[in-house]
Amino acid sequence: MKKYLNRRLVLRGALATGAAVALPLPILEGMLNGHGTAYAAGEPLPKRFVLWFFGNGVLPPRWNPTTTDADWKLSDQLAPLASVKDYLTVVTGLENKFPGTSFHPVGSAAATTGGGVENNSAVVKSIDQLVAPKLREQNPKALLSYELGVSDATPNGAENTLHAVSHTGKNAPNYPKFDPKVVFKDLFGEAQPNDPDADRKNQARKSVLDNVLSDATELRTKLSTKDQQHLDAYMDGIRDVENGVGSLGSACTIPDAPTVGKDTASEAPKAVNDVMAEMLALALSCNRLYTASCVFTLPAAHVVYRHLGADMNDDFHDTICHTDQGDACCQDRVHRGVVYTMECLATLLTRMKSISEGAGNMLDNSLVYATSCTGWGKVHDPKDWPVLLAGKAGGALPGNMHVRHPGENLSKALFSIASLLGVPPENNALGAKEGLVNSGLSSLLT
Repeated sequence: MKKYLNRRLVLRGALATGAAVALPLPILEGMLNGHGTAYAAGEPLPKRFVLWFFGNGVLPPRWNPTTTDADWKLSDQLAPLASVKDYLTVVTGLENKFPGTSFHPVGSAAATTGGGVENNSAVVKSIDQLVAPKLREQNPKALLSYELGVSDATPNGAENTLHAVSHTGKNAPNYPKFDPKVVFKDLFGEAQPNDPDADRKNQARKSVLDNVLSDATELRTKLSTKDQQHLDAYMDGIRDVENGVGSLGSACTIPDAPTVGKDTASEAPKAVNDVMAEMLALALSCNRLYTASCVFTLPAAHVVYRHLGADMNDDFHDTICHTDQGDACCQDRVHRGVVYTMECLATLLTRMKSISEGAGNMLDNSLVYATSCTGWGKVHDPKDWPVLLAGKAGGALPGNMHVRHPGENLSKALFSIASLLGVPPENNALGAKEGLVNSGLSSLLT
């Protein structure tokens, strides 16, 4: 008879300071039922949700795939996501129904809350905050949600929907953290950049892995060959992160802070993106949290992608998006910026895909919603809004689809997300005013 492992199993050890440490493990085969589809006691594998936001829109003719059949191909701007195509659901044709000229703040609110803006504030809670309480029921000790970002390149305007995409409700924005060291401290550790005792504490801790190796060695003798390989890969991965990100250690212990600093040049550098993606994936993998929002760039962000070429040393919002010549298919510098953005999204998605969970991986059990503050940025086009879903939400989505809903309300994407995660909107309604809807998208909920 198969002997099951406790799903809350941890590796234990002691630091040089005498403090005990516990290193939570990934989901191992021995914790699961015979099919690897649920925990042995019947509890479902954890679901996660990430709202991933980027400012300034896309070029719809180069973003939208050309067909919706089974043989659909990734578009030019979605090409960086090729390694996770089987997990993508691209939704095109949706329209932001809110009128008005202050489009970036209204667009940000529409794409994340389904409501508009009043007195510089979102009027209803955002999709991440709608689903967060339900998802946290999987582990009440987890954080309700966490908000982080890659670049705080500033937009013009005081609207809180220009500076935050997560909202607990009216006049209640959840501003993202953009400093990797601050994010690390919030999610994983006690070491602070300005702590005069940090070096002593970090030296005393050294590597969390070194302190749990004895327990890991003992556990390894009790595991199947497959779980031994999984444990070895997990430990090796943590060691790689320790070496490359300043002794980051595991997702659930007290390792050292990352060495990569905040974006101070409004460039959204890949190094910052990669650290944020790694920390987010690790926090999700150990059930530190189940819901998060990641702001790659803010709505209408004055980001400068100078590292993409000598001709990119211009404000992406003011100059490149709004004044570069060409129609929606031919703004080459805008295209390069969007492709780079998708390359950075791919970092998070491929990392999530690499984390094994049961018969699949973390993307099988997660849903990542990527969107922006406008369609075509040059003219603030409310049509053909970028909506990209990644992950299979625990089997609720098949993935590898392009579905088109011309003229449908953008809010229906949010209604669909809530339903896919098992959190139907209260009173079967989501959004407000022009964004109010009572149903989701038929192609996603059948």
